[in-house]
Amino acid sequence: MTYKPFNPDPFLATTLPRIHPRPTDPYEAALHSRDLACVFKEFHLDFLEQYHTDLRTIRSENCESREYQIVWPEKTYYEVDIRKIRTDHPDIHQKLVHLRPFDAEKILGRDRLYQLAKETLGPAIADYEKITITDLKKYLTARDFPCYLTQKTRPLEAEIIPKQKED
Repeated sequence: MTYKPFNPDPFLATTLPRIHPRPTDPYEAALHSRDLACVFKEFHLDFLEQYHTDLRTIRSENCESREYQIVWPEKTYYEVDIRKIRTDHPDIHQKLVHLRPFDAEKILGRDRLYQLAKETLGPAIADYEKITITDLKKYLTARDFPCYLTQKTRPLEAEIIPKQKED
């Protein structure tokens, strides 16, 4: 491997004081620290952006490495299967169905919610309907409840790790 992780200690102890010495006046020292904090914050954001750009390149170009592998972990979560509840339990659907405020606002504005959205969109309201898992638990038995959940995944932060050496 040619990459060596960055060690900030020599930079902070030797290089930075040489190129940008800390003033002795306490007020100027405070301004110096504030300025460096702002600069490092900007650098932090720039380097994070570059890191994510590099990850997108690795993924889009299917880049391979002899030394590294990339792991794209995912988190599993569940959502209520609205269509199945609507079909199998229209009474429960009617009691629990709602819109996320953001979606209702996108459709109608803040002053109008579910009923007006339903009148406006008709059957297309189904794309925005939500039932929370907590609400559904109150109306179904523990045995029936899992049948109305759909497993989904969402990507988590990618991690680059050294490849395992084969013996």
